[in-house]
Amino acid sequence: MILLDKKRIQRTIKRISYQILEEAGNQKISLIGLNERGFSIARKIKGNLDKATGRYLFLKQLNSEDDSTLELSYDEVQNSALFIIDDVIFSGGTMFKSIRKIKELSAFEKVFVVVLVDRGHRKYPILASIVGVDAPTKLNEQVELRLKDGAPNEVVLIEK
Repeated sequence: MILLDKKRIQRTIKRISYQILEEAGNQKISLIGLNERGFSIARKIKGNLDKATGRYLFLKQLNSEDDSTLELSYDEVQNSALFIIDDVIFSGGTMFKSIRKIKELSAFEKVFVVVLVDRGHRKYPILASIVGVDAPTKLNEQVELRLKDGAPNEVVLIEK
C-alpha cells in the first residue's frame, strides 16, 4: 500500500525544510543524511533551504553500517544546529548508532532528529524532533522509502 506518493513526499519535505529553518533560528545549519535514503531526503531539504535562504548549509552523508566515524571540521560546524535526517524511524537503533559515530557532536549548539516517517515502536531513547508523517504500524509491517534515480519517489507499507 502506498502511504506517500511523490507529490506528497515533496510537500512533506518542503514543510520539514521550513520547520528546520524555524528550529535553527539564526544559527548555521548542518545536515547529515543517514545512508542512501536519508541522504536523498537531506539533499532535497538542502535544495529547499538554498532557495529560501542565502545561508551556508553543510551537508554530509553518514553510513550507519560503516565501522568508521564521521569526522567533521570543527570550525565548519561549530555553533551550528545539526539536523540528522533519516527516511523512517522504527526502533531508533540506526539513529542511536549513527549519533555515536559523529566525533564532533559537542561542536553543535543543538542537535535534532528529522524523519520523513515515524512508525513508532521505539527500543532506544530516541525522539524525532521533526516528523513528516506519523504512521503507526504493526510489528509485522514495514515502511519503506523507494527511490527513483536517487530521489524519493514513494513510501510504501509492506506486510511481512
